[in-house]
Amino acid sequence: MREQPRFVGLGWRASGAAFLIGFLAGCSGIKTYPDGLNKNLLVHTSTDSASILSRVRASLSISNVDAQCRIQYEGTVDLDRNSIPVGIPVERWSYLVFDFSSSGLLANSSTMAQATLLKPRAGYRYDIEVTYRDDLYNVVIRESRPGITHARDIDLKRLDACQHSAEVSSG
Repeated sequence: MREQPRFVGLGWRASGAAFLIGFLAGCSGIKTYPDGLNKNLLVHTSTDSASILSRVRASLSISNVDAQCRIQYEGTVDLDRNSIPVGIPVERWSYLVFDFSSSGLLANSSTMAQATLLKPRAGYRYDIEVTYRDDLYNVVIRESRPGITHARDIDLKRLDACQHSAEVSSG
């Protein structure tokens, strides 16, 4: 009788563990935002944790907003580079949530978010500055047209601003 090598069982355990990790990641509710639309947003991210023992991560979650102002999560973009182009649909409301999470060796973990409604116009570009420094965060959105140097700042809008917009358009 031939003896089986001892490492054979490890393959099943490793593939079982990989399946479990993949399954749990799928259940987390975080999915990557689809990358198929014309890139009309350029997100510039600057994070500084103020300590070599801590780390700051930023991400952007994007949701569709329907005519009744209900949101439907579409996906998340990890803001892990200085500039990331993103495409969102024009002439419809999207709900953008910028999440900042910090963690460190000697510090407590914390999460902060800044959210806004945005209805991009066709033919316009949106530059978004996302900054996190010393536990303070800021999001600035500027709208511009290609070929024109002047840009205008877009005020951040709360989700309940959608209700006012829906009332105006239906009345």
